[in-house]
Amino acid sequence: MPRSIQVTMVNAEKLSVARGQLGPKCAMCGDPMIFGEALVIDSEYYCQSCYEKITGAVSSSEPKEVAGLRMD
Repeated sequence: MPRSIQVTMVNAEKLSVARGQLGPKCAMCGDPMIFGEALVIDSEYYCQSCYEKITGAVSSSEPKEVAGLRMD
């Protein structure tokens, strides 16, 4: 007996084109993104600024002095 296949379609209203690539829209502000920069919370895609507002997280890429580490 053949297996039944369930097909789930993507909600086209949640997609956009950013920099020539198909990607999600931010669930909070609606800005278009590419999938590589989208951050996921509970199956929703968010841009970095909205993600930081929701979670309170901040970027760890800010420069800082580290004793004993030479950056020549």
